[in-house]
Formats: sequence, C-alpha cells, structure tokens
Amino acid sequence: MKEAIAELKTEVKAKLLFWNNIQSKKAKVALIFLTIALVGLKIFTTALTFEWLAILFN
Repeated sequence: MKEAIAELKTEVKAKLLFWNNIQSKKAKVALIFLTIALVGLKIFTTALTFEWLAILFN
C-alpha cells in the first residue's frame, strides 16, 4: 500500500512539474479543454448511449 501511495505521489509531482514547465497560456487552455472533452466523451459513451436509453424507456 505504501508503495502505491509513493508511486502516486511521484506521478502527481511529475504531472505538476510538466504543468509548471508549460509557458504558453494557450497550451494550458488547450490541455484543460482536451481533458474536459475526454471526460465528457467517457461519460457520454458509458452512461448515455442510445441502447441504455432504449432499455430505460422499455
């Protein structure tokens, strides 16, 4: 368990370092929108598919 937490902390530090090294505000905004789009796509494809809606109304 401690190893997993240490690995997670290392990953978070690496991502934070990557984020802080980006100088362009446009690139940061693009990454934020890309992340939001990917999360939205994942939610749409897993929870809001047409088959799921068809089953719900039948």
